[in-house]
Amino acid sequence: MALFLVTSLIDEGIYDSRFEVVEANSKLEIAAHMISNSWQWERFLRNSVPSDWRGGGVNYGTLLDCVRRSDITPERLLELIDMTRVDGDSDAQLAIHEITPISLQAVNVNKF
Repeated sequence: MALFLVTSLIDEGIYDSRFEVVEANSKLEIAAHMISNSWQWERFLRNSVPSDWRGGGVNYGTLLDCVRRSDITPERLLELIDMTRVDGDSDAQLAIHEITPISLQAVNVNKF
C-alpha cells in the first residue's frame, strides 16, 4: 500500500479540511472508491468542475455529477480529475498525489 494526498484546492489556499492522506494501492483504487462511496467524498467532488481547456467546450457538470453517471469508470474519473482547476471564484482543483514520507533531515525543497 502507498500513501496518497488527496487535495481540494481553492483560490484562498489549502486548509486542513481540504485534504486527506489515504492508504491505497493506486490512484485507480481511490477513483473507484470515490465512485462507489461518493457521499464520503461529496465536499471534494461537489466543488470540482472538469473543464476541457483544449477548447472542447464539453460541460461535464461537477465531479459529483460525473460519479453519479452509470457509465463512469475509475479511469475516466481520473481523466476528469486532471481537468479540474481553481477558477478564482468557487471551483476547486481536485488532485491525487502519491507521497513518500522522508525524514526531516532529508528535506530539501530547493530541488526541481
